[in-house]
Amino acid sequence: MKKFLLILFFTLFISATPDSENLNITIERKEESTIVISWNVLYEEFDTITLNILHNENIETYDIPLSEGSIELCCYENEVRVTINVNVTKVVQLSEEDCAADSCISFEREEFQNETSIAAIPTTTTSTTTTTTTTTTTIPPPPPESTSFLNIEITNELITSIPLFDDIDLTDQEKNSIAFIMTTVIIVLFYLVLLLQEWFNKILTEYRVKFFRKDSDISSKSRLLNYFKILFALTMTAFLIGYVEEGASLVLDLENLAVFLAAFVGLVSVTFFYEGVEGLIEKFIFKQKVRFRWAPQAVFFALISTLAFIYFKMPIGFIFGFIASSYILNKRPIAKLSPKFYSSIVLSVVGFGFFYLTSLPVILDSTVFTAIAAISYLMCIEGVLLKALPGGGNELLESLNDSTGPYKVFPLLSFLLGLWLFIRILIVSPDSEFSNLQQDLLSMGSFSLTFGLMLVGYMLSILIIGFFIKVKGKNE
Repeated sequence: MKKFLLILFFTLFISATPDSENLNITIERKEESTIVISWNVLYEEFDTITLNILHNENIETYDIPLSEGSIELCCYENEVRVTINVNVTKVVQLSEEDCAADSCISFEREEFQNETSIAAIPTTTTSTTTTTTTTTTTIPPPPPESTSFLNIEITNELITSIPLFDDIDLTDQEKNSIAFIMTTVIIVLFYLVLLLQEWFNKILTEYRVKFFRKDSDISSKSRLLNYFKILFALTMTAFLIGYVEEGASLVLDLENLAVFLAAFVGLVSVTFFYEGVEGLIEKFIFKQKVRFRWAPQAVFFALISTLAFIYFKMPIGFIFGFIASSYILNKRPIAKLSPKFYSSIVLSVVGFGFFYLTSLPVILDSTVFTAIAAISYLMCIEGVLLKALPGGGNELLESLNDSTGPYKVFPLLSFLLGLWLFIRILIVSPDSEFSNLQQDLLSMGSFSLTFGLMLVGYMLSILIIGFFIKVKGKNE
């Protein structure tokens, strides 16, 4: 009787219009009692998407945020019936007969649905001719699949939204052409915050500010403490990146640990292959005294992005990637080719190397290795451009001034390589960081305007503090 009432509820009391053209839903068994439900909603705009699952006379309801995707559930041995319901609000223009005002509109909410089902797990029945005994054998479910740390499921949006090597076709000439046209507009609109963060970091490395550091000199006695501060900035920034998760629950689980490890490797890579390479060249080739100083602003920017993600469900750009800065204590003549060229070209090559790793089966077979490669190439490719651009680190100009004669062309070529990688991988691809950010903004609806105002306020705050430091701070 209970099952009959449930079926009656699905068929009579849900006033929805059947729609099998715009609502696609399938269900299949993956491993006996495990089912995989896939859906695809073709409506461009919708209010809510709901999945109702009827199994063993019980109804389970899931709110789905995405128009397309799949979900794996366990354990469903008997017949399963799945219904997808989509609420759509339409704006209808009323005629003059129905409305006395100059312009009248009406909001009509419609509900559409489609359903599918799958039969129960079949049983095997065998009988013999010598006896009247009938034996029924039920196929046991397979043993649970063992999951290692290197192959755990990672749902963190910071990781899953980064495209892999096979998602991007670098030989598509049409998209290469479009990339140059869209460069200025896209960078100004979507990466101005990151540029200003790097500009702010540049100011803090050039001006002594008591709030950030009491002493501008790094003596031999303070090296151990300074390296401890660098390790602290590295650990805290990586932790905050791992903490940026939907729901933002402070739980020490395998996924958060995997994201922490990926962020840790990414931060080490982007800092060592830029600041580290430049410092090593200055020390061993040009015989300069080099010291490294921690960047407390890395933790500050990571904390701001984390809080914005928790309260507004949207990060303010990506986490600041440099957790230490190199300092040249001696003055030297202009080099033929600036060490900044080598650090820029190395970081570009390493970034592309991490990007290429996301195409290898040995990396793709492990979600942890994939996360490490993805977030590392993202930080490296963004770091090259943000360090070089005016308004950011402005190190392209410094590299040009530190090179002589025809050698000045090499910093320009390095910059163009980093710019091309940035545009082709992170901007124009359908699965790129820019495309995912755009989809996030579209899904936010009217709140995207509030988010834009929040970004403007954040940028103005950085500008005001940065110019205040330039005016009041002491140039080092």
